[in-house]
Amino acid sequence: MSAPAPTPTPPGASAAPYWGDRIVGLEGLRGLAAMAVLSYHVAHVLTRDVEDETMPLLVFFMHQGLSLFFVLSGFLLFWPFATRIIEGRELPSLRRYATNRFLRIWPAYVVVLLIVNFVLQMSFLSQNEFGRLPWWKTLVDLTLLHSYLPGTLRTGLEVSWTLTVELTFYLVLPFLAMLGRHVALRTSGWIGSLVPVGAMFVAGVAGKIWQHTVGETSGLSGGDLAWSDNWFSVVSRSLLLHADLFAFGMAASLLYIAVRRGAAPRVAVSALRGTLLVIIGAAFVVAWIGSTPEFQDTFASIGFTGVLLLMVLPAHGDRLGLIARFCDWAPVRGLGVISFSVYLWHMPVIRIMQDLLDPGQGGRALYVLYLVVTVAITLTLATITYWAVEKQALRLKPTGRPARGGGASGLGATAPGDDAVAERSSSPGAERSSTPGRVGG
Repeated sequence: MSAPAPTPTPPGASAAPYWGDRIVGLEGLRGLAAMAVLSYHVAHVLTRDVEDETMPLLVFFMHQGLSLFFVLSGFLLFWPFATRIIEGRELPSLRRYATNRFLRIWPAYVVVLLIVNFVLQMSFLSQNEFGRLPWWKTLVDLTLLHSYLPGTLRTGLEVSWTLTVELTFYLVLPFLAMLGRHVALRTSGWIGSLVPVGAMFVAGVAGKIWQHTVGETSGLSGGDLAWSDNWFSVVSRSLLLHADLFAFGMAASLLYIAVRRGAAPRVAVSALRGTLLVIIGAAFVVAWIGSTPEFQDTFASIGFTGVLLLMVLPAHGDRLGLIARFCDWAPVRGLGVISFSVYLWHMPVIRIMQDLLDPGQGGRALYVLYLVVTVAITLTLATITYWAVEKQALRLKPTGRPARGGGASGLGATAPGDDAVAERSSSPGAERSSTPGRVGG
């Protein structure tokens, strides 16, 4: 069948033949984020010398791949809400939004958790202890509410606490959008759209200040505080301590909407792209050497937001920029297709290797070997999970007429087609795109 028609250009917006119909490269950017997190965990678990001595800077930035996921989620999930707030229209259907979010996260998560827990028996139980969870902890983990309890924090799939953060963002976002729309009705759409962004930013900064204050008064380091069986750790691994990361992506979506609508002349966009290069460099330098541990993620997210904007904003007469072209390269884009499953599988694979090999500190050569083996196994499992579970779940998503401004999400919605499921009968090329307009992603 023929590909779906491009999304109409909003009134007053400039035509953009290369970037107006879909955001090229977002799948690939998600794939790179997933591979960065995987690469960090290989170093952190299997070859600590690489993290501590030989390549600490590289490993630090690979660790920040998680921050990029949160920035992407803020950008793409806030987009449909922000568009409607600005235009003074009704907000997207909450029923459809909730259904989409459920189908995007739970099916693949549940399948991987059950396999890891009952077949491989490699669920995380406690520090340096893996096995099969008790039945009641398994049930709690299946709900993705385990990160709200000290006794189940980090259990099951070790990375799943981040899914709870995403889940909380999914729940909070519609209410913040309602507040923003309420303000917009009394002021303007743009002012109203800034309300959710400001609320998330203030919450995240306040949470980090609180965490830093507790750390200073207790004399404990961030790791000692954040991974213990106590309520402080629960809060540290919650949306409160990560809300500002989403806020940066949300702010980027507003800027992108403004540029799409022709609110900024080409010369201003070009100047902005140059400014972003300075901001990116400064943010990453501060994250590495000039920030307290609590705010490292914040500054790294500012840098990643700059990278995201460089990719989505038009360059040189609406042509694709270098970042967008690289991320849209088929192998990189393919990583984005299976990136959610990569994220779910990579830690169980690493832990099994740790159990079998009992590695020591290790150096660069050993790190490369372990990385290649981990990537090969993880990509195989992730590909199977995507085609057998994720893709089938996405087929169940509600269909309907697209509305400008939607899109896929980051960590919780890493597969392409998350925003194109409404047109599954269309061409494969349409399925791979990140077309604005699918409500709720």
